[in-house]
Amino acid sequence: MGTDEKILEAFIHEHGRAATQILEKLEPGEVASLLQEISVALAAKILEPMYAYKASRILENLDQTCAIEILEDVDLKTAELILRQMEGSLRDSLLEGLAPEVSGPLRLKLKSPENTVGALMDPILFTLRKSVKVGKALTLLKEHKRLASPYVFVVNKDKSLHGVVNLQDLLSADRDASLTNLANTNVPKLYDDVHIETVINYDSWLYYYALPVTDRSGVLVGSLRLEAIRRGSMKSEEVPGKEAIKAGAALGELYRIGLMGFLGSSGE
Repeated sequence: MGTDEKILEAFIHEHGRAATQILEKLEPGEVASLLQEISVALAAKILEPMYAYKASRILENLDQTCAIEILEDVDLKTAELILRQMEGSLRDSLLEGLAPEVSGPLRLKLKSPENTVGALMDPILFTLRKSVKVGKALTLLKEHKRLASPYVFVVNKDKSLHGVVNLQDLLSADRDASLTNLANTNVPKLYDDVHIETVINYDSWLYYYALPVTDRSGVLVGSLRLEAIRRGSMKSEEVPGKEAIKAGAALGELYRIGLMGFLGSSGE
């Protein structure tokens, strides 16, 4: 790596947002040429805070292999927003080239219109059938490693939602107990096709860090976090009040502490 490249890399790492703002003023082709010369991780760092329309035009000027690598490195929401701005044929081509663990969730989210629960939800869930025992659930939980909420989502054989189990309850439960007996079957659920404005002020956000999302047939398709609503809402007056935000933050912190302790332990 030459001196100029090292200086550029250091600047992007130290002043990522400023670098993005500078590059947004250039033509998409010019930025694409730069991204071709730097690492994928650095390119992703530039694109994540960029306006989705501008980022999509830049990726259109890249060769497909490079564009795919960048889309796989940015966070899922950024990838979704960029792909939504693209022409259908190009979007489909990029989705075909993405790794299945990235393209699968993206395809599901892209089916939902913008500003709906389905568009903002996290489609990657830790789900188990209700017949699974607690001991087996804990083993699978350690193997999963990618959790978006403090709940285990419990489903029936037909993949419909049965209920949720709080992580803390799972950790303290008898290893031979069935998830059927632990699951909260009264948890509020959201439909994936409703507009986000209709759920912003739900009282449920005072008590739940994330809510399950189903389609109209009852099949579990994802979960929606309070954080995602705040990020997806364009108007500040639409976001939940301070009490809900504080409650969600507290629940999220308890979840983080409990999960980190569990994954860091040797366990059985």
